Amino acid sequence: MEEFEKVLEEYQPMISSVLRKAHVYKNHEHFKQCATIALWQAWQKYDPDRGPFAPYAYRSMLTTVYTEMKKDNRYADHQIPYEKDKLTNVAQFMDLKNKPHNHLSTFEYLSEILKEEEIQLILELYYYQYTYDELSEKYGASTAALRKRRDRILKKIRESIK
Repeated sequence: MEEFEKVLEEYQPMISSVLRKAHVYKNHEHFKQCATIALWQAWQKYDPDRGPFAPYAYRSMLTTVYTEMKKDNRYADHQIPYEKDKLTNVAQFMDLKNKPHNHLSTFEYLSEILKEEEIQLILELYYYQYTYDELSEKYGASTAALRKRRDRILKKIRESIK
């Protein structure tokens, strides 16, 4: 194993190069570890009769990093975005989620602090699960404007809770 430690030390600049080429900007340590494992696997499988080690190691590391990025992106695509949970977190904070009889009082509370069109937007986003693209057509506003409006509404709710 001492030999691999020398190889690893020698190929550290190549690992950095692979990460730059793949445009890794988050989870840097995770992808660095993946590239290191790919280097080890390439070192294990290397056959000198097939050519030099450096291009083989580079391609192995780059392929592994791209594959891991694809897995990471698939995972992120299937997760529920945090913004859908914001109202759930607010409800938990108010300790209303576990009390089914308080849903009406929650709506009444929201109707006291929010305007009717603000309540409508929140219902369409979180209860009816409309996308921002669908709502942008309905309201005649961009998706960025709708997100900003939603953020202001959520901020108003948070401030009223405090």
